[in-house]
Amino acid sequence: MKIIYLDNCATTRVDDEVVDAMLPYLREDFGNPSSPHVLGKRARRAVDLAAVSVAELLGADPRGIVFTSGATESNNIALLGMFAHEERAPVNALFCPTDHKSALSIGRALAGRGIETRTMAVRQDGVIDLTRLADQLDVHSRVATAALVNSEIGTIQPMSELAALCHEVGCLLHVDAAQAAGRIPIDVVEAGVDTLSISGHKVRGPKGIGALYVRPGVRLRPITYGGGQYELRSGTIPTHLVVGLGKACELALRRLDDDWMRAVRLREAALELLTTRLPGIRINGDPLNGVPHVLNLVLPGVRGESLVSSLRTVAVSTGSACNSDSQEPSHVLTAIGVSAEDANSSIRMCLDPRMAFDELVRGVELVCERALDLAEVSVAMQAT
Repeated sequence: MKIIYLDNCATTRVDDEVVDAMLPYLREDFGNPSSPHVLGKRARRAVDLAAVSVAELLGADPRGIVFTSGATESNNIALLGMFAHEERAPVNALFCPTDHKSALSIGRALAGRGIETRTMAVRQDGVIDLTRLADQLDVHSRVATAALVNSEIGTIQPMSELAALCHEVGCLLHVDAAQAAGRIPIDVVEAGVDTLSISGHKVRGPKGIGALYVRPGVRLRPITYGGGQYELRSGTIPTHLVVGLGKACELALRRLDDDWMRAVRLREAALELLTTRLPGIRINGDPLNGVPHVLNLVLPGVRGESLVSSLRTVAVSTGSACNSDSQEPSHVLTAIGVSAEDANSSIRMCLDPRMAFDELVRGVELVCERALDLAEVSVAMQAT
């Protein structure tokens, strides 16, 4: 039974070219990149070439790329690495309330160590309020962090403006670009970003691999220790995964403009069908200030969780995969002022620009049919 997959913010299918690029490093060229012999040198060259591909997608210097297990680990290395184990100076860190739980959890960990954490204000469209942020930043601000593209509503944050505000007071800016890489152009040098994280499985690459960009001159403290393959991140480098990430980034950069236009066309078709079949729907966030790949919708009279679990051949979600076991409304939606009732009636569709148009249409039709069935049941239950 074929599943129509509309949850590409949670993960993406690995591109066939990525799989082909990885296979030789699982079979013939399986050496450890840290080994001095010929197999090790082949693996090291593959790792170095992958770093170039990742760097080109981010507008970075390859020497600033550190491979990790994914954006969650990258976020931890960047944010925890900016603080000593025992801070003696009065320092603070700023977090965006709509960000991924991996960043917000780090904030709680820092607060538990006695470091002051501040919550940025966001507007109803999910964009950080820069005027209020300027008031929150001071000479004791060590780091501010924000997701470049929000994983639930697709909002794009003003990266350059955030960096400029932070740097005025000597604060560093960390950017979580897990949902942005391959979807919008990124130039870390032009924007003035200090550290930035990505995940392979969000860009049609393999799971279990990601990268952290560190601007030259930014000093971070390692959070794990080992054989010293990297100064910041020890452990044997998984060559096949690194190669897969590199190839995925290469393809993403090549397809960037085309994928954006494809996503726009798919989104327009989806919205036309949704508004025709479900006239009461509303969009969460601001479509004019977000990526076209993400659609977050309020379906009045339908519980999002019930809709998602009852669809047998279509994969959509109610929000970030890391929150799938939570019974609470989405923290992203409540942070931008969406009521608990509407948040619980919301679903998220994340489109794959490479999917067939007919497949998208069929998937949206099935979502509409099921939503209408559930709404009818809800009305009948209320009547009794």
